Amino acid sequence: MHKAALLPALLLLLAACTACVPGTRTPAEPSPGLSAIDLTPAPTPAETPAPAPTPVPTETPVPTPTPPPGPLYKVRVSELNVRSSPSTGDSGNIIGKLAYEDAVYLLNTEGEFSRVQLPDGTVAYCYAEYLVPEETVLYAYVPPETAQKIDIPTGQPVFESDGITPVMVKNELIDLKLYLPDAQYEQLFNTERNVTGEPLYGRTVFLLQRDTVKKLVKAYEIFKADGYTLKIYDAYRPVSAQKRLFAVVQNKHWIADPSTTASNHNRGCAVDIALINDATGEELVFPTPMHTFSEEAARTCTTWTEEQTANVNYMTDVMTKCGFNYIKSEWWHFSDTNSKQFMTTDIDLSRVTMLPLEQLPENGR
Repeated sequence: MHKAALLPALLLLLAACTACVPGTRTPAEPSPGLSAIDLTPAPTPAETPAPAPTPVPTETPVPTPTPPPGPLYKVRVSELNVRSSPSTGDSGNIIGKLAYEDAVYLLNTEGEFSRVQLPDGTVAYCYAEYLVPEETVLYAYVPPETAQKIDIPTGQPVFESDGITPVMVKNELIDLKLYLPDAQYEQLFNTERNVTGEPLYGRTVFLLQRDTVKKLVKAYEIFKADGYTLKIYDAYRPVSAQKRLFAVVQNKHWIADPSTTASNHNRGCAVDIALINDATGEELVFPTPMHTFSEEAARTCTTWTEEQTANVNYMTDVMTKCGFNYIKSEWWHFSDTNSKQFMTTDIDLSRVTMLPLEQLPENGR
């Protein structure tokens, strides 16, 4: 047979054989399950979007602080006129007043006046001598004086037994903080925490007669050597404050009746004190709180504990050695043994002269 005819015959034979083999199918028969195969191209997975960048907050610019227009000064007198111009001849230029320790900015000084800026921005003028740097410590100053003693009930001058020689008394009140800067101070009668419920003094100032101060300094040194700090609750008390106290207490055992006699506080030679333990910083245990006007405050009380009694006795022993007397009705009260030498006065503490140390007269130190 010719080779050209042989090839078709072989192809037919091969096809027939394939059909006879089990499990084989002709190419025309679709494969089972072929139609179930999803030939749709799988979608390309979407990329996870990148997170949006966190916005960087715009920093608020910090404003440059405005420098003060000048150094800070304070008023050292009770009342200071504020003027629109540096002139004393025109009372119409007074535009306001400043009170004790009010603060102003000092711009410059023009002769006897200081040009200042008030807290509200107003530029004005004040007498320069009544302004001091804000950090200045001020001390009360009462010039010394002498006068004939006046009998309180009658209001008449007092004479010696000869009826001719006047009985003279003196007054030289000194700011205690000049001599005892490290003592502790709490003037209860110039707060609302006293029996009247209101401040009785115009300014918190601790004054005492110069001679009495010297004795108190000696006592302070003994207390300090023993590990205690002196705490002072009251010293000089104006007669007007005494009257207000007596009107409330109405008991001369605790508050002297100012219509018949003077308290040694009115003479500036008495102090009300307690002691602080330097090791603990706590006040020693005493029979009552300060200025508790009751039988428990009296030295005759029989219910004091041993500790309370020991503390009162220790304080009393030191004070009497240094020239002080005590009274039975109040454990805290001590008076100069020379109290009759001093003048009874009614000084308005809100108007007492306040001076920096360098301006105090020599006899005020």
